[in-house]
Amino acid sequence: MAVLATDQIFQFGGFTLDLGKGTLSRADQPAFLRPKAYALLTHLARNIGRVVPKSELMDTVWPGVFVTEDSLTQSVREIRKVLGEELVRTVSKRGYMLVAETEAVREPGAQPIVAVLRFRNDSADPADDAIVDGFAEDIINSLARFGTVTVLARNSSFSFASHSPAEWPAIRSRIGADYLVEGSVRRQADRIVAAVNLVDAASATQIWGDRYQAEAAGLFAIQQDIVEEIVGRLVVRVTNAGLQRAARRPVTSLAAYELVLRGVALLRDPAQSDLQGAAELFEAAIAKDPGYGLAHTYLALSYVLNSEFGPTSDALLAKARDLADKGIALSPDQATAHRIQSLVRLSLRDHEAAEHHLRIALQLNPGDAECIGQMGHLLTMRGRALEALAWLARAIRIDPLNPHWYQYDRSLALYMLGEYRPAAEALELATRPTPWIRTRLAACYAQLGNMEAARRQAALVNADGSDFSSVEYARSVVPFENRADAEHLANGVLLALGQPR
Repeated sequence: MAVLATDQIFQFGGFTLDLGKGTLSRADQPAFLRPKAYALLTHLARNIGRVVPKSELMDTVWPGVFVTEDSLTQSVREIRKVLGEELVRTVSKRGYMLVAETEAVREPGAQPIVAVLRFRNDSADPADDAIVDGFAEDIINSLARFGTVTVLARNSSFSFASHSPAEWPAIRSRIGADYLVEGSVRRQADRIVAAVNLVDAASATQIWGDRYQAEAAGLFAIQQDIVEEIVGRLVVRVTNAGLQRAARRPVTSLAAYELVLRGVALLRDPAQSDLQGAAELFEAAIAKDPGYGLAHTYLALSYVLNSEFGPTSDALLAKARDLADKGIALSPDQATAHRIQSLVRLSLRDHEAAEHHLRIALQLNPGDAECIGQMGHLLTMRGRALEALAWLARAIRIDPLNPHWYQYDRSLALYMLGEYRPAAEALELATRPTPWIRTRLAACYAQLGNMEAARRQAALVNADGSDFSSVEYARSVVPFENRADAEHLANGVLLALGQPR
């Protein structure tokens, strides 16, 4: 990682450039550059991470002297001969950039690195500095609970205040962060106003920003509410950005972490049309790193989802349980491992164990929107639909760009409460109606008395030639704990089919 230790000392790629002494060294061994090449490296180091135009370099190194680009090219060649080819990058038609060691040699399976910069205090009272710093530190601590990102410690990230966009690449180079969180906080009596931005440090572009304000009797309650929203949205965006980067790489170049990212991307696809492909990616990740707990965990999830909400064999569920157990044994502090174990146990109709593991996941990461949303689904299965809606509403608030299944779970909770119209509206959001979605829609419309719509959905359930049984799905596939809840759904299905209840 390139680190600016003082205004006169730069470290990059194992080299130390000491401008005070006028030396360049590696492992205490001197490295020699001619004066012009040394001056060129000095200017690149002072702008590390920024593309420096050729004209600027020529004006700096050869001030007041007309030279051709050949002189610049020769000096760059000399620097590369000493430093290696990786550290000085040519940016076509723009100039040159000295890159950080992390960018030059970063392992392909490394997690995204996030740095929360010191927030600006926009309040009139300097005494609020401690409150502002505490707010940013809460974000650091909450982010650190997620296993999908690496969060730099306060001592590193707080060495910078929130800076202008022009300075983002340099900050990235100095501390090695892929993403920066920067913003400001203003406190007025009991009201806090916070502006927060998520920055892709490599491209110096803002990929998300929001403004929050809240009032409450206690400052701690306000901070917790805002931090929960920020962290939930931030992690979704960082994770999605990582999935997009991994999806663009050929499978043969991926390390275990990125193989898992590719598999997760397939699981998150609303169509879920390549669950077998996802399982193969997780298996490949395990082959590369047998001790990677989340690879075992996600492979278990792919087995649970394999039948796409249809009947799943006992043997496959037992295999999923064993994988989930191993995932927890290898990664006991990962909320995701316990969350997916909860889903596996729910599929096995072990409702008490399912809630036990989900409660552990929430203790490990209370701000994880997926854990919160899954609690809503679990409580619906346990006959507590009203309580479930509160959990689902909280998950949607934290992550407004929520996954498709949030609405499916919300719809079923509404159905169980007799709120059939909003239940149908939530299901209508489906981009690719599957047999089980059409089954639920048919039940909603039948309960509303809209028999034409109900029969139309029921007729489309097997339009693709499948042998999906809507009645069996309602009575046996959905893992309700109470028989009466299963019959409630089945009654709507039977009504839509025109069969006796």
